[in-house]
Amino acid sequence: MADIKKLATLVCGGGEVDAALGDCEVSKILFHLRTILVSILDELDALGLQSHNRISLYGPFLTRSLLEVAITALIGRIDPTRVLVVKRVQEHGNYDTTKPWNAAIRWQGDVLDKKVSDLWTPEKSYKEMTKAIFGDYYVELYWKTALAKIQDPAITGGSWLAAIRSKSIDEFANSRRELVGKLYSESSKGIHSEFVVPPGSKYDKMTVANMAARVIELLSELGLLVNLLPHIAYTLPKMEAAAIFTEIESVEVLQ
Repeated sequence: MADIKKLATLVCGGGEVDAALGDCEVSKILFHLRTILVSILDELDALGLQSHNRISLYGPFLTRSLLEVAITALIGRIDPTRVLVVKRVQEHGNYDTTKPWNAAIRWQGDVLDKKVSDLWTPEKSYKEMTKAIFGDYYVELYWKTALAKIQDPAITGGSWLAAIRSKSIDEFANSRRELVGKLYSESSKGIHSEFVVPPGSKYDKMTVANMAARVIELLSELGLLVNLLPHIAYTLPKMEAAAIFTEIESVEVLQ
């Protein structure tokens, strides 16, 4: 039987993360995020048996939590410094949860950012270059490399894999930027109580299930691709990562 919780392993890493816990701060962060992801996926799985009202109420929250925690883990795997900075700030004696703090991971800037017309102009300083994981620099430096490696014929899978392979780097980057933005907005509207009229079918069981399924597919894609990047620590063997990716494809969400 397909296990949706394997998504947490695909995104955060497996046994090597556990083995490094005594020596590596990054592994501790990934272990924590993986634990949270497993809990969210457990809750999402159990929600399918609940009433339609509970699905409408909690489904968007779980979906956005899944998206945010997994994206944070992916940011940390590509750029460990980013999450190490967040960890140290949160451990500081003056850290206060009641106040905004400048070092927090933010959707605009860490995930999405404005387009860049000339990436490598010598006039641009490093601090001016976006570090967003769906930003133009990361697309060029990382996702392009991963998409080339996923063409390896030894990697087998189903329709999800075929869909990734069918896209050029520009098609992949543009479509995934748009999708992650839409999913974040869609799940957010379900938890911020923006509606002053009954939302009707906007967050019924079918809609929430579809939204969660799209988040899971997107995160599975990104998790597989990250595990193909040569500089990433604690990567799964490519065939194991591909097998998990294919297994998750068969999971029925909120059933």
